[in-house]
Amino acid sequence: MFNIKLDESRILSNTVAIISDFITEATFSITKEGVKLTAMDPANISMVILDILPSAFTSYQVDGSEEITINLDNLKQALRRVKPTEPISLTAEGNRLVLTIFSKSIKKFQIPMLEKETKEKQAPSLEFAAKIEIDAKEFRDLIDDASVVGDALNFVADSEKLQLSAGDTGSKVNIDLAKGSDALVSMDVKEKVTGIYSTEYLKKMAKSSVLSDTAIIQFSSDYPLKIDFKSLNKLQMSFILAPRIENK
Repeated sequence: MFNIKLDESRILSNTVAIISDFITEATFSITKEGVKLTAMDPANISMVILDILPSAFTSYQVDGSEEITINLDNLKQALRRVKPTEPISLTAEGNRLVLTIFSKSIKKFQIPMLEKETKEKQAPSLEFAAKIEIDAKEFRDLIDDASVVGDALNFVADSEKLQLSAGDTGSKVNIDLAKGSDALVSMDVKEKVTGIYSTEYLKKMAKSSVLSDTAIIQFSSDYPLKIDFKSLNKLQMSFILAPRIENK
């Protein structure tokens, strides 16, 4: 059993909106350690990892652990009815998730729980040669710039700079971020690395800039890319994206 309350409903509404770009149904694990989700998109190109800490909630009452599977569109529609200043609570009644909105009146949305169809996913253990922390909003802007001219973004990093480029025979964009620039918080690059990744997926991931001031990007040559968005004492949203391997 659980009964959890939020004064900042945008934490939930933002995370659900972002996750729904990747999957239509989500299985959340609710334990004393927080609300967690690990899921692959249907194409097996990306993984979403969410961890909302108990300290993000106004009240967090959880006995044992529970898994709930729900349709994200149904949850999004209910969350759209919440004003930013209105507290909410989540609990389970039978086979339904109950979202209660505390406004001038008390509104209860009952969302059907679904059968869990897939096995639980585990995040892989990965080691990276490059770790770069960048201003989250700047990162989103850069991905938007790249998506205008191409469907793939080329990352090149060494100890002094991060270079991004997109486009081929038509329009192109080249972006240089030197170590010490205002956009880069930190760089730790052990060796020169290159990787090519889908701008479509990166654009969806970059929406998480609303959750965090910075984005932590980790990658190696021809290797998955990982992006972490963290909000201190509240949550972490992470993504793992498979590389595009180009014929050489």
